[in-house]
Amino acid sequence: MKKILCYLTLMLSFISFVSSASIKKEKYNPEGKELFTFNEYSSAAIELNHYDFLYSSPNEYSGFYPSYKKYKGMEAYWDKDVKVGRDVYKKLILKNSEVLYISDFKTYNQLETKKNYEKRLSEIEKLKQFTFPNIDELSVTKVVTEPKDVYIITFSNGLKLYNEQLDGLSLLSKKITDANDFRQLIDIINTKNIYFTYDPIDNLAKIKLDSGSLKMYLSVYQEKVYLTIVRAIFYSYDGIMAQNFKIYQNGNKYNSHNDLTFDRESGSDIYEWYDFILNNEFISYINSLDDSQDAIIRFYGIKRNNDENIDSKSIAKMKKIITLNEMLSKYLVLAIDNKDIK
Repeated sequence: MKKILCYLTLMLSFISFVSSASIKKEKYNPEGKELFTFNEYSSAAIELNHYDFLYSSPNEYSGFYPSYKKYKGMEAYWDKDVKVGRDVYKKLILKNSEVLYISDFKTYNQLETKKNYEKRLSEIEKLKQFTFPNIDELSVTKVVTEPKDVYIITFSNGLKLYNEQLDGLSLLSKKITDANDFRQLIDIINTKNIYFTYDPIDNLAKIKLDSGSLKMYLSVYQEKVYLTIVRAIFYSYDGIMAQNFKIYQNGNKYNSHNDLTFDRESGSDIYEWYDFILNNEFISYINSLDDSQDAIIRFYGIKRNNDENIDSKSIAKMKKIITLNEMLSKYLVLAIDNKDIK
């Protein structure tokens, strides 16, 4: 496998080298032309160390991947269309006088119009200066972009947020006024398998723990009400017609009610799940578990029973969500049911 990867890498390097060596040059004369810029902050170009596929001449065999280091931030203008048979290539002349070709501007999102790129740069500088109002130790260390005005912001503690998520978290920071409480929130959403999302249309923030057979979904609606839902979920190729479940760790048991109504969804596997609002009984049980040991959840079905493992790390993360749920009670109103949370 390593030999194959090395071979492909060498071939790619060879193709890029040959194509780069054969690139023609023309005088750079952008007057009256629409200017474009290779986006220096493109997350894909940075990660791969090259930009997307372009052509050194107007034919499909001249393709190569422009080096990120060489072309980042470079300006170019669209000179004209070049038709070859049924294909149409757009001719670009770069500021270094190189001539490149692109097949479709609409799908090539790493070349930005100069006007849009300048807006991007302005927004990036603004994001770099961002700070939360109630804590001063977090700073932005990196900002990269994705298509359609999407930004990824990295903080000094390693937390990564899309700009939409940052908007939601910024709103919560104004509501959660105690610095230590907000630090706790930051720590929790910066935990592996705990995800923070924000929907600006409904002003709905969600913190999701995706942990196998027991999941937790904490929702905050309009910075006013909150609710945490627990989901017990099982999937198999044929389904078990689940009716209830039990959690077990070293003699410590939690029994759900009997004859629960599980939702079901069929695809390549059959998913069966039951949602319930986080309650004091379940909180007490989870907090009583040893988060250095695994637990078992047993689903009791009409067809058969099935055991699933709940690993110790998931137990520790459930305790974090419970802690967050308790902390939010100081600032928000607990929703009665899902009707209060969209």
